Amino acid sequence: MIRGWGRTARALRWQALAACGVLSGALALAGCSTGTPQATRSGQRHAAAAWPAWSTLCPVQPTASLTAALARTVPASLNGEVIPLGMSADGKTAFVSTWTSGFSGVAALNLATGGVRHIQRFKNPQEDQADGASGGQWLAWEETYSLSTLDKFTVYAWNSATGRLLTVGRSLNGPSNSPWPSPWHPPAVSGDYAAWAQGYGPGGVVEIRLANLATGQVRVIRQGHTQPPFFDGNLVVWPESDRPGAQTTLHAFSLKTMKPAALPTVLRAVHGTEFVATDGTRTAYLNPGMTSLFYSPAQDVRAREVLSLPSGDYFSALAMSPGALAWTTTAATYMASTQTGGYVQVTQQFGDATGSDSAVMISDASSEKVVHPILPLHVLAPAGITWPSCPATHRTGTKRT
Repeated sequence: MIRGWGRTARALRWQALAACGVLSGALALAGCSTGTPQATRSGQRHAAAAWPAWSTLCPVQPTASLTAALARTVPASLNGEVIPLGMSADGKTAFVSTWTSGFSGVAALNLATGGVRHIQRFKNPQEDQADGASGGQWLAWEETYSLSTLDKFTVYAWNSATGRLLTVGRSLNGPSNSPWPSPWHPPAVSGDYAAWAQGYGPGGVVEIRLANLATGQVRVIRQGHTQPPFFDGNLVVWPESDRPGAQTTLHAFSLKTMKPAALPTVLRAVHGTEFVATDGTRTAYLNPGMTSLFYSPAQDVRAREVLSLPSGDYFSALAMSPGALAWTTTAATYMASTQTGGYVQVTQQFGDATGSDSAVMISDASSEKVVHPILPLHVLAPAGITWPSCPATHRTGTKRT
């Protein structure tokens, strides 16, 4: 996800992604088209039962509760650059990377009191960066050490219940003692597991590593032309192509059997994109051209196109939280209710949304282009926000506009 001005790591990554879908070395998307399988009659009946009252997302006016939530800014985000990485299950703590006058590094931010618990200090705040994710009681992140390359990194994991900090991985060097190119993407986290992708050889080959954070055991579960993984329930899922430049399809590995596994129905249609958000039930993904958003309310229901951007606009990020979906485009950041289908623009321009199991964190764009800008942060708990329903033309069974 783009996290705003000043994020050199993200800027470099999105410059690479802008080339639309070709695997070049270790970082890229593949393909510029996507297929949609035909549903069986029983599948169509289930889809009708599972799908909410809306069929396409619709713009709505912000309610008083949403306006009030957006008016509240996390005070700490006004004192230095604060980049949200994830959130605790109870929604009381945000995990962040931050640069302030007194501390630069990875920290846990108490949203009620503003207290900051230092997790790991950056040794070189001018160059070091961290991007990560959280799940359950674990936070995991990749830490890089240069503004010119993201290929040298270390993977850390922190247990928020015990305070235990683990080093679970690091980049691999080639014959010249330089790190192999790796796709830049934060580790995925689910329960006691973390997974990430890293380069291991010439020709853009990338391996998927899976860490059991409870035991510290790390194993390689796939090698080839792969892209960063995500968790879908008890599955580790990743895009993969047969060769550089070929369109990717998704592959899965089961945490229950520790063997390759079949994909759920909704993921079988995903081709040529790494932009997938899922909570094990709902699924959203972008098309390879990054112009259309697809959504499904259930694992065994194929996704529908629910939003298409105007010509010249592109998606750049996708996030999910309970009852909500958020995305960033080349224009602004938006948030939608997956109950009503209504969506609202939540930043004036650009910005970023970070999903979690409890809330959506919205970062405003910076008002100035500096190395570590102020990015005002807002925490939106979908359960506390009311949403209007879409008009009849956007509802299931009606003609799409």
